[in-house]
Amino acid sequence: MLGKKFKQLIIPKNLILSVLFVLGVRLAFSLLPSFQIDMGTWLAWAGRLRDLGFDKFYSDTVWTQYTPGYLYWLWVMGKTGIISEVAIKLPVILADIGVGVIIWNLVRKVGKNTALAAFFAYTLNPVVIFNGSVWGQIDGIFTLFLFLAVYLINEKKSVVLGWSMWAIAFLIKPQAFAILPFLVLITLKKYTIKQILKAGIVTLLLILALSIPFFPTNPIFGLPDLINKMSLYYPYTSVFAFNVWTLVGMWKADSTTFLGIQYFYIGIGMYALSLLFLFWKFRNKLDEQKIVYLVVALSWIAFFLFPTRVHERYLFPAYAFLITGSALSKSKALSIFYVVLSFLNFLNLYHPYAYYAQNYLVSKWLLDFTGSASVSIGIGTFLIFLAISFSERFKFLEKINIFSKKNRRTIKNDSKAGRLGNIFMGGKDYVLGMKNLEVKKVNLPHIKLTKKQINILLGVVIAFSFVTRVFMLANPPQEYFDEVYHAFTARQMLHGNKMAWEWWNTPPVGFAYEWTHPPLAKEGMVLGMLVFGENPFGWRIPGALLGVGSVILIYLIARKLFEDDLAGVLAAGVFSLDGLPLVLSRIGMNDSYFLFFALTSIYFYLDNKNRLFKNSNNFLAALTFGLSLASKWSALWAIPIYVAIHFLLKRKLTISYLWFLVLPPLVYVATYIPMFISGHNFSIFIEMQKQMWWYHTNLRATHPYTSPWWSWPFLVRPIWLYTSGRLGDTISNIYAMGNPVVFWFGLGAVVVTAVKGLMERSKKLILVAFAYLIFFVPWALSPRIMFLYHYLPSIPFLAIATGYVLRKHKELIAPVFIVGLVTFIYFYPHLIAMKVPVVFDSSYYWFDSWR
Repeated sequence: MLGKKFKQLIIPKNLILSVLFVLGVRLAFSLLPSFQIDMGTWLAWAGRLRDLGFDKFYSDTVWTQYTPGYLYWLWVMGKTGIISEVAIKLPVILADIGVGVIIWNLVRKVGKNTALAAFFAYTLNPVVIFNGSVWGQIDGIFTLFLFLAVYLINEKKSVVLGWSMWAIAFLIKPQAFAILPFLVLITLKKYTIKQILKAGIVTLLLILALSIPFFPTNPIFGLPDLINKMSLYYPYTSVFAFNVWTLVGMWKADSTTFLGIQYFYIGIGMYALSLLFLFWKFRNKLDEQKIVYLVVALSWIAFFLFPTRVHERYLFPAYAFLITGSALSKSKALSIFYVVLSFLNFLNLYHPYAYYAQNYLVSKWLLDFTGSASVSIGIGTFLIFLAISFSERFKFLEKINIFSKKNRRTIKNDSKAGRLGNIFMGGKDYVLGMKNLEVKKVNLPHIKLTKKQINILLGVVIAFSFVTRVFMLANPPQEYFDEVYHAFTARQMLHGNKMAWEWWNTPPVGFAYEWTHPPLAKEGMVLGMLVFGENPFGWRIPGALLGVGSVILIYLIARKLFEDDLAGVLAAGVFSLDGLPLVLSRIGMNDSYFLFFALTSIYFYLDNKNRLFKNSNNFLAALTFGLSLASKWSALWAIPIYVAIHFLLKRKLTISYLWFLVLPPLVYVATYIPMFISGHNFSIFIEMQKQMWWYHTNLRATHPYTSPWWSWPFLVRPIWLYTSGRLGDTISNIYAMGNPVVFWFGLGAVVVTAVKGLMERSKKLILVAFAYLIFFVPWALSPRIMFLYHYLPSIPFLAIATGYVLRKHKELIAPVFIVGLVTFIYFYPHLIAMKVPVVFDSSYYWFDSWR
């Protein structure tokens, strides 16, 4: 028995070597420049403690707002004269390694290799390295005591010692409160009342004993008063933390109200609800060792995500608990979440470091990228929180993991796949796993509707789309927003003014000749004016009709993909309720033209078995692709969709594909025939294409309503296209903005569609998600200013994904359409320049960024 205990005390050689290796790596990183603001503060406080002692340290409460726990080490530094960066960073590095060793000790019963992997995953995590070795922050020391508290209590080592560790963690950073509810629950489950009372008394006495030297004249309330002042120091939504508050903006006063409630209290409410949810979800599992670490990790992620006044480093302690829970659960899914979360949080940490630091580590490009991607990073963190919270067995990712043993066995059982697998070495599972995806009918529940009922529903959607797009179409009665370019140039074309084709001319004041896009949309406006007269209705009606056509095309595409009429009607209905395509089909611009012809081309290419067109589908797809390209160059992003359809849906390469090489350029050049007729030669055509390219790749203009690409799915920044100004007690506006119900529910539907596509191995669902992404994500590479309306071509596929989710979950159809319709009617005056009372108009601006 004694020999067995002695054997347990012997530290394995491989762990010793691992610790020495990590120590060397971490020390090497510690040579990089620190975050000078924080490092300078630590060193100054060490000098202040040396000179003034504990009792006078807080005499300057503006500058010294930090609880006493870590100050004891700074006092040692000051008294021993070792006030240096090394004295700050080395204890943090050792603390990180200490946490890693505890994790190793917990996990080694699962397996020696798993234990070492968990040790390295924590100690060499880029967040852990950057925070302690580079930045010079003390979150590693805080986490050590926090982790010891959970370890000692959960493993039933010592409840008194465990709560003593929590007390020290609390004195280092009051954020230790974040795990207090679950630590109390665990203690109540595992210990007797006598043990709990003893631990509680020791905890309070320890906090009091370590606080008194700093508050000798106010021993009871000195610490609470300090913590209260600390909590008031940063009254902002987010202090560089990329969490849910990036949706409204970082560094915004959290006293701002939404629906009469301050952001501060909304944040507290969301955090409290998240804790209640976690308690409800895992209430019967807190006896399981692995679940405790996962729940603590989740509660800490929630603490980072939801309250206001959170800093970028507040997520740090979650990693120790998450990797422990991942290793104990033997879950590949959790391991992937751990890696992704670490990457996202590292980007978050780098942002303030680069924002303030002036040294060679700072990359302006990465600084700009992290700033622009802050909302995406915050939403990514939130999605990880949801994914872990809703997957209590943490096995669901195995279903979509093409590297899993199950899928490898499936592939090896296929003789052809097995032969290929021996050839493709490292990439074999990916290649063969993708091949194993099936082109099959999307699985949908049965809903009994007759063809007549479907036609009635479709007719209602089309009629609704037509009426909402044509009603008050001539309002306002003059060019507005980019109509001063597009519609103005169309009018010049109508009158045969050859300057409409010349980029070098000086236009009339307030207008400009529009040559930066191909001419088809302007020629469509000319046709409308020839029929309806030279007036706003005339130049707007073609785009409005094409907008209705886009609704019909979404029905056709969704019906083709899902082989289900109702799914098509639902997708078309969702699209008809959105404000952005509505507004852009009612204005004399080119977006409605480009979208209609792009969707037409995709439909023809997708529906290659249509009896009506037989073998002419590629001809029609190429023809309409040319028309889309002649409206706007953004049509080029349809090409990856054609490629995806070809490979995902297993199309055969036929001679008809040559139409894509011949027709689009012919159609494109043909739309310039009016320019050639007006006396311009082919060299002018070539030079105009160069001018267009130069314009779009070198545009560095500014605009108050520009918005980055990542913000579009969240409807962060609409575009104010027109305002009449205040007319007595009324006002009329046109905002290019989406229906919040369509945008936000639709974004979730896209995520569900993508995940379902992978889990059910459905190429059609994957195609929908891919088409949604390909039309707006590439804007991340664009150097020019961007607006919400660039998101337009993604909305049809968002609507199709929503149609699929609603068709899959029929109980959601009524509530989504009812709420969506009410929201559409509410915002409709705001979209078409209908006069409304000023008081009512003020209700439209739910967020500051919507103004």
